[in-house]
This record gives sequence, C-alpha cells and structure tokens, in this order.
Amino acid sequence: MTHRLTLLAALLAIAVLAGTAPTLAVSATPSPASAARTSAQLATPHPLMFVTAVPNASFTYQLNTFSNFGGGISSAVPGGDLYIRYPDGTLRNLTREAGWGVDSGGIQGGAKAIAVRQPTVHWSGDKALFSMLVGGPTARYENPLRRWQIYEVSGIKKGQTAKIRKIAHQPPYNNMSPIYGSDDRVLFTSDKPLFGMKHTYPQLDEYENANTNTGIWKLDPASGELAMIEHAPSGVFDLYLDSYGRLLFTKWDHLKRDQQADTDRYNGGQYGPFDYADESPTATRKVYPPYDDNGKLIADNKGVLYDVYPEARVAQDPTRNPNEALQDFNQFFIWQINEDGSGEETLNHVGRHEFGGTYMDGVFLDDPNLSYLFPPYDANAAMRGTFRSDSGIFQLKEDPTQPGRYYGVYAQEFSRQAAGRLIEFSMAPGVNPETVAITDYTNATLDSDPNGDHPPTPSQTGHYRNPVKTTDGTFYVSHTPEYRVNADDSKDVLHPKPRYIFQLKPMVKNQNGPDWLAGASLTGGLVKNVRWWQDEAQPHQYNGPLNEVDLVEVRPRPRPMPRTMQVDPIEQQAIADAGVDMNQLRDWLVDNKMALIVSRNVTMRDRADVSQPFNLKIPGGVKNVPSGGKVYSIDRMQLLQADLTRGYVHSGNGRRVYVKPMHDSQQHPNLEDQLPAFPGAPQGTVKLGTDGSMAAFVPAGRALTWQTMSPTNESVVRERVWVSFAAGEIRTCTTCHGLNSQTKNGFPEPTNRPKALTDLLFKWKAGQGK
Repeated sequence: MTHRLTLLAALLAIAVLAGTAPTLAVSATPSPASAARTSAQLATPHPLMFVTAVPNASFTYQLNTFSNFGGGISSAVPGGDLYIRYPDGTLRNLTREAGWGVDSGGIQGGAKAIAVRQPTVHWSGDKALFSMLVGGPTARYENPLRRWQIYEVSGIKKGQTAKIRKIAHQPPYNNMSPIYGSDDRVLFTSDKPLFGMKHTYPQLDEYENANTNTGIWKLDPASGELAMIEHAPSGVFDLYLDSYGRLLFTKWDHLKRDQQADTDRYNGGQYGPFDYADESPTATRKVYPPYDDNGKLIADNKGVLYDVYPEARVAQDPTRNPNEALQDFNQFFIWQINEDGSGEETLNHVGRHEFGGTYMDGVFLDDPNLSYLFPPYDANAAMRGTFRSDSGIFQLKEDPTQPGRYYGVYAQEFSRQAAGRLIEFSMAPGVNPETVAITDYTNATLDSDPNGDHPPTPSQTGHYRNPVKTTDGTFYVSHTPEYRVNADDSKDVLHPKPRYIFQLKPMVKNQNGPDWLAGASLTGGLVKNVRWWQDEAQPHQYNGPLNEVDLVEVRPRPRPMPRTMQVDPIEQQAIADAGVDMNQLRDWLVDNKMALIVSRNVTMRDRADVSQPFNLKIPGGVKNVPSGGKVYSIDRMQLLQADLTRGYVHSGNGRRVYVKPMHDSQQHPNLEDQLPAFPGAPQGTVKLGTDGSMAAFVPAGRALTWQTMSPTNESVVRERVWVSFAAGEIRTCTTCHGLNSQTKNGFPEPTNRPKALTDLLFKWKAGQGK
C-alpha cells in the first residue's frame, strides 16, 4: 500500500509541474509536502462541502461527543471556514469569499472572526445551512458572548458569488446541527431552555453536569413559528433526515441517579447539590426534612433529596432496595422521530440486545431467571460484544445508492473527538433489528491499546469520523493517523500541539487484510497561522494543519414524504367504540398540550430482555409466564417526568433534571385531573386493565419515563430511557418492552382492544359534559 501511494503522489507531482493541477482559491494554504495530491486524479462525482476547525484538546471542543457547543474561546478557537471542493479538485473558501473570517497570521478577534460546523445541503443542491460562531477577543481578558447561530450559504456553483445570510427568527441560544425539513423548515438542536424557562439555563447533563442542549427544535424562518419537537435531558446530536422521512439523531441516554450528589455524600465531593421546590422562576432553594409525612426517608442530612428513580447507583445509598443490583446507565444510540415530534423511539426499536452497549445486571438478586447476558439469537452477535458501555454511534448518514443502508462512526465518549471505527448497517422501516448485522470497515480492535502505552499495531490505523458515501460508491472520511486517546501533548500553553489532526481522505481496501484504510488527502492539508487572545500576556498561536470535518456531498436530492403521527387501527376502533370522535379528542389534546399513550398488554415482554422480570401477571387477569420460578404481580404503572429542579453550587447557573412522579405544572395545569382516582397508589399512577392494558394522558413536550409496580407499590419493570411525545399524539406501544419478533414464550405482539383505553375514554367523555 505504501508503494502504491508513493507512486500516486509522484504522478500527481508531474501533473502539477505540467500545469494541469487546479488552483486553490483559499485563505489557508495547502501543506507543501502534500499539495501535489489535490489534483483531478482524486475526482469526485459531485462537489464536496466541509468545514475547517482549529485543532483543540478542550473537553468542550466542537468535535467532541457531548458538551460540544461551547461558545468560549477554549471550546471553539476562531479560524475555521466553510469550504467547497469541486470534482476537479478546485477548493473555494465560501466564508472568506462572502466577507467572513480572518486571514492566516491575523488575530482571530472582532466581528469577522468565526468558527463553523455541520453544513447540510438543500434538496436542490444550490445552497446549504451551517452553524457559525461569530466574534473573538481582541485583547487579553476579553470574553465576548458568542453563540452558535444558523446561516445559509448560496452561490456555491462555479462562476457564482458566495452569499451568506443569517436565518431569521432563530432563538438567541446555541443552535447547531441544522438541516432542512421536508417542507424547508429548519430542524436543529439548541440549548434554548425547556418551555422558555430562562431561569433554568443552561440545562446540565445527567453525567458530569456539563452544559448540554435541550433537544430538537423546528423553525419556520418565514413566519418565525418555533416549536420544540423533542426534549432530551442529556442532549441529542447529529440530525439527519433520511429518504423515508425519518428524522434520525444520536441521543445520549443517561437515565440514572445523580452521581454528583452520590459523590458528595459518600466520597467527599464538593459539587454542592441542592433542590428547588418547583420550576417556577420565583422558587428558591429548599431544604427538605429527612422524612416525609409517611415516615419515608427522602433527603440526606443537608436536606438534599434522594433520587426516587431508577435503582441506586452505590451500595451506601440508604434508600437502596438491597434485593436490587446497582444501576449506572450510559449509552449513545440512534433514535428516530417524525418532523411533527411524534413517534420517538430508537431506530426500528433497536436496543442494546442487538447492537450492544450498556452493561445491565439482572435487576433482582433473588431471581435466577434474570441475567446480564445477551440473548443467543442475533445476527449482530459478533460485533455486539465490541460495543462498550461508554460509546455509541455518531454522524449517521444514508447510502445514496442504497436507501435503508446507513453508515456512521462507532466512538467512545471521551478523548477521541467523536472519532473511531467506520461502520455500516441496513435498517429500512419495518426491518427487524434482530436480523441486522453491523459491518466494520476498519477494525474491531482499533481501540485495543487505548492509552497508547505501546507502539501501534497494524490494526491501529488511527481514528475516523464524518463518513460520506458519494453517489459513485466511494467512502470519504475525516481521518487522523493518531491512535492514542490523549488529544494534546503540548506543554506550551501559548503554542498548543494537539495530536488529533483530521484530514479528508477516501477509504481504500487494505491489500494485506480484511479492513479498509484511509488513502491520500483530498486537500493536501490546509495549513493556517492562527493567533488569538485568552488570559495570558501574549496571544496564543497555532501554526499548522486545520481539522477538515463535517463533509457532505453537494447534489440535488429528492424530498422525502413527511411522516406524521398515526393511530394504530386497533386503537382507532377502540376510540370509535367508546363513542369518541378522534378528531375532537386530538383537538383537546393539542389545546391542553397533552398526548395519549396506550399499551395493550404490559405482561408481555421481548424475548431478548432478560435483565428485568418477564414472568408477569395481573391479579384476576392475564398472565405471561414463560419460565418457571418467581412470578411478579403487577396492577399499576407510574409515570414520571423530567423536572428541572436540581442545581449545584459548583456550577453556578443551570439545572439538571430530577425524576418526579407526573404532576401538574405551569405548562400542564390540569394534568392530574385526567388521572382516574387510585387510592393507595403513588402520585402519577394509573391502573392496569385486567387484559394487561394501560392508557394515560401525559404532558407533551417533556421527557417522560415509567415503571410497572406491584399491588404494594414496589417497582417491577422500569423503562431505561427518556421519551417525549407530541401534543395531539395518540401513541401505542403494544407491550412493555416492545417486541421485535416475539416474547420469550413465542407469542407475537398482542392485538386485544385495550380495556384501559376504553375505561379512560369513558371518564374523559364524562368530564367533557357528554
């Protein structure tokens, strides 16, 4: 392989000497050692758009897996640009041409200094959205307020003049990952506060209390109409609208008890957690008594609430059920949602059982039926075991030549800047995840020496990110040959020398092995002398190659048909049989900012999930007991919501979610009136039907989770992730946990008309005065 690339470079050098190589219309310059490789011999079927970024080792750097949208100078040093590379190899700096950016050698400060990220091309192929951070310090100690905002570039064809405009009516927060919706509305992630509650800003993630985005938003730039379509307590990333109209994204699921509070209580931490009584702007810190009115322990000796959900993280937790395994959840997974905010679930309901990830022990220690083991039946068993609990899939895109085939990057959460292995899988709508296998284009042992303690092996070919498959079937990636995980070796604060430098390259087949390798540079490497002020007496300086990332192919694409909220035929019939007009019901839900969720039989569970109970029965009703041993009685489900009421002394402003039973709020003042009376049950609880069914009105636009409970209010089966619903949505999850193929005893998904829905609708009709 080395000899082949050397020969290619020599041929390209001859082309340059002959005057046949293209010119480079750029402000950053190609690396002299590799400029010869920016030739038409690396032609592409369509132009490619990408951004450059000043390399950085900050925890909040824009390339990282999470907490990656900081506006501070250490998170995004100005100096990057938006580029387009034409099929003949010509490079064009679009932002500089349109009057943005500071030339090489200049101080990256003032109103023209920029950082850029995440372009997305319009369906026409004539323009693109991207996020841009404007401004930079012009002197020591300056700290200008900078926020990522959405811009649109046009005039991107050869012979045209580049023009950049800021998208109107967007919120004054960090708006990232912008994409065009099927109707040209702009979909994006943002740290805009939930329900506009400015006093909760910024939202803090459930892991390290780092600033995170609040979820997915949708903007009509013409009218200014803005709506939040997904609430994520720990953040979502990498939006993409596929050919089927599914809005795909990576979501960080971290539903667990507060590890910072646990650290303070049991390990001498200094995070200083505290609680607000509610989310109102006038709420002050509240010191809770140790016990509630029923004598239940609820707060520690500082008056800070213990978590009520899920299981305890540490053995010292005095509220721990000693019969439960400890729980610590962490997972980056691919999710899907409709553009109207309905239908949120993991892609095709895929989970850790099919793709690997978070380790989960059997919940109850006295039940030998429960286990941490993955099921034996799965097409992806070989790859599944290589996916760690601190990792996930990022930067997912669809193959333009094969709809339903997707490619992305498997990366660990820390120290790799969301880079790792190049993977691919097929999962069109309706495909059973159990039948899906992941292809690893690089190598499953790429991270075998994560700390870089030994010389690299042949499998350690560096790290890959932002894969794009072009219409001729070629893979292009951003690649760094650095395989170690510590991203910065520099001891000189003023002159950082980061290890990770990403360059755009095609992937080529390894002639000496089964994997693929990064080939020659597409650009030759763009070098820039970047100088910027922080708090030192002299400017910082980085003079070297820039990161080349966020690659997209510039070409027309067919608009997908929009997917909207649907009601399953069985539930439609149940609504009609109850004498309820479905349109009237939906209008009422929209007016009250609610959704209606339904399950048909929660005693039936997917055969792959053996970490939680699956021998379940309703007292006096149905049962599903596929194995001998312990059988659990359930007759109720408690619904819980993500309230932004947990703060920390050490982090100043901002709130983390705290799990509370579903309740009335300023946004949903009449929610509890819709819960049928259930004496003896905890707040937010609904009664299960004797057929195992469940139905409830729930708040729209706020992350929710839930648990089935015994007649004595003990938790039996817990949901492991947060899910949000759209106003007016009537959503069915046939079982709990939904089936991919069948239950452990071979049953398909249930088709009963849910009794709990009928009972709820009769109560609702009575409340409407009919």
